[in-house]
Amino acid sequence: MKGAAADGRARQERPDTIDGATRRLLVQRLRNTRLRSANHRNDRPVDWRPSDVGNPNSFLGGSFTDMAAWEFIAERLEDGEAVEVVELRKPKGAQAYVMKIDLGPDVLYVKLQLTGSKVIGRSFHISKYSKRD
Repeated sequence: MKGAAADGRARQERPDTIDGATRRLLVQRLRNTRLRSANHRNDRPVDWRPSDVGNPNSFLGGSFTDMAAWEFIAERLEDGEAVEVVELRKPKGAQAYVMKIDLGPDVLYVKLQLTGSKVIGRSFHISKYSKRD
Protein backbone atom coordinates (compact mmCIF):
# COMPACT_ATOMS: atom_id res chain seq x y z
CA MET A 1 0.00 0.00 0.00
CA LYS A 2 1.43 3.37 -0.94
CA GLY A 3 0.98 6.43 1.24
CA ALA A 4 -0.25 5.52 4.71
CA ALA A 5 0.16 2.07 6.16
CA ALA A 6 -2.90 -0.14 6.54
CA ASP A 7 -3.32 0.68 10.25
CA GLY A 8 -3.04 4.43 9.70
CA ARG A 9 0.68 4.80 10.43
CA ALA A 10 2.28 7.34 8.14
CA ARG A 11 5.21 6.12 6.09
CA GLN A 12 8.55 7.69 6.78
CA GLU A 13 9.27 10.53 4.39
CA ARG A 14 12.29 9.02 2.66
CA PRO A 15 12.57 7.89 -0.91
CA ASP A 16 12.04 4.17 -1.39
CA THR A 17 15.05 2.72 -3.15
CA ILE A 18 13.92 -0.83 -3.86
CA ASP A 19 11.61 -2.03 -6.58
CA GLY A 20 8.46 -4.06 -6.09
CA ALA A 21 10.11 -7.34 -7.13
CA THR A 22 12.81 -6.99 -4.46
CA ARG A 23 10.21 -6.05 -1.85
CA ARG A 24 8.12 -9.16 -2.73
CA LEU A 25 11.21 -11.42 -2.66
CA LEU A 26 12.16 -10.15 0.79
CA VAL A 27 8.63 -10.75 2.10
CA GLN A 28 8.51 -14.26 0.62
CA ARG A 29 11.80 -15.25 2.22
CA LEU A 30 11.00 -13.57 5.54
CA ARG A 31 7.88 -15.70 5.89
CA ASN A 32 9.57 -19.02 5.07
CA THR A 33 11.53 -20.49 8.00
CA ARG A 34 13.81 -22.39 5.59
CA LEU A 35 14.69 -19.21 3.66
CA ARG A 36 15.68 -16.93 6.53
CA SER A 37 18.52 -16.84 9.05
CA ALA A 38 20.05 -14.55 11.64
CA ASN A 39 23.16 -16.62 12.40
CA HIS A 40 26.34 -14.70 13.16
CA ARG A 41 29.51 -15.56 11.25
CA ASN A 42 32.90 -13.83 11.30
CA ASP A 43 32.48 -12.80 7.68
CA ARG A 44 28.85 -11.77 8.26
CA PRO A 45 28.27 -10.15 11.67
CA VAL A 46 24.74 -10.09 13.03
CA ASP A 47 23.17 -7.92 15.75
CA TRP A 48 19.78 -9.63 16.03
CA ARG A 49 18.07 -8.86 19.38
CA PRO A 50 14.28 -9.10 19.06
CA SER A 51 13.85 -9.91 22.77
CA ASP A 52 15.35 -6.49 23.61
CA VAL A 53 12.69 -4.64 21.59
CA GLY A 54 9.16 -3.95 22.83
CA ASN A 55 6.60 -5.31 20.38
CA PRO A 56 4.02 -2.61 19.57
CA ASN A 57 1.57 -5.36 18.54
CA SER A 58 1.74 -7.03 21.98
CA PHE A 59 -1.33 -6.45 24.14
CA LEU A 60 0.65 -7.18 27.30
CA GLY A 61 3.63 -4.99 26.44
CA GLY A 62 5.95 -7.90 25.72
CA SER A 63 9.04 -8.03 23.58
CA PHE A 64 9.42 -9.52 20.12
CA THR A 65 10.04 -13.21 19.65
CA ASP A 66 12.16 -14.26 16.69
CA MET A 67 9.05 -15.38 14.79
CA ALA A 68 7.22 -12.13 15.57
CA ALA A 69 10.24 -10.09 14.44
CA TRP A 70 10.34 -11.78 11.02
CA GLU A 71 6.59 -11.31 10.56
CA PHE A 72 6.72 -7.66 11.71
CA ILE A 73 9.39 -6.90 9.11
CA ALA A 74 7.35 -8.63 6.38
CA GLU A 75 4.22 -6.66 7.36
CA ARG A 76 6.09 -3.37 7.31
CA LEU A 77 7.51 -4.14 3.87
CA GLU A 78 4.00 -4.94 2.63
CA ASP A 79 2.75 -1.68 4.15
CA GLY A 80 5.31 0.23 2.09
CA GLU A 81 7.88 1.04 4.77
CA ALA A 82 10.79 3.01 3.32
CA VAL A 83 13.86 0.92 2.57
CA GLU A 84 17.36 2.24 2.02
CA VAL A 85 19.98 0.28 0.08
CA VAL A 86 23.39 0.30 1.79
CA GLU A 87 26.78 -1.23 1.10
CA LEU A 88 28.08 -3.64 3.75
CA ARG A 89 31.59 -3.64 5.17
CA LYS A 90 31.41 -7.42 5.73
CA PRO A 91 31.32 -8.89 3.24
CA LYS A 92 32.89 -5.87 1.58
CA GLY A 93 30.77 -4.46 -1.22
CA ALA A 94 27.71 -6.63 -0.56
CA GLN A 95 24.32 -4.92 -0.55
CA ALA A 96 21.83 -4.76 2.30
CA TYR A 97 18.40 -3.24 2.91
CA VAL A 98 17.82 -0.98 5.91
CA MET A 99 14.58 0.13 7.53
CA LYS A 100 14.38 2.62 10.38
CA ILE A 101 10.96 1.99 11.86
CA ASP A 102 9.35 4.52 14.20
CA LEU A 103 8.12 2.71 17.33
CA GLY A 104 7.04 5.83 19.19
CA PRO A 105 9.76 6.66 21.69
CA ASP A 106 12.35 4.56 19.85
CA VAL A 107 13.49 3.76 16.33
CA LEU A 108 13.87 0.12 15.36
CA TYR A 109 16.88 -0.49 13.12
CA VAL A 110 16.46 -3.44 10.72
CA LYS A 111 19.05 -4.58 8.20
CA LEU A 112 18.50 -7.47 5.78
CA GLN A 113 20.81 -9.09 3.26
CA LEU A 114 19.69 -11.20 0.33
CA THR A 115 22.01 -14.07 -0.48
CA GLY A 116 21.64 -16.71 -3.18
CA SER A 117 18.59 -18.38 -1.66
CA LYS A 118 18.02 -16.77 1.74
CA VAL A 119 17.39 -13.52 3.52
CA ILE A 120 19.82 -12.89 6.34
CA GLY A 121 18.68 -10.81 9.29
CA ARG A 122 21.75 -8.70 9.98
CA SER A 123 20.23 -6.23 12.48
CA PHE A 124 17.09 -5.98 14.60
CA HIS A 125 17.55 -3.65 17.56
CA ILE A 126 16.76 -0.20 18.87
CA SER A 127 18.77 2.40 16.97
CA LYS A 128 21.56 4.11 18.84
CA TYR A 129 20.65 7.30 17.00
CA SER A 130 17.75 9.58 17.79
CA LYS A 131 14.79 10.11 15.47
CA ARG A 132 16.43 13.33 14.27
CA ASP A 133 19.51 11.50 12.86
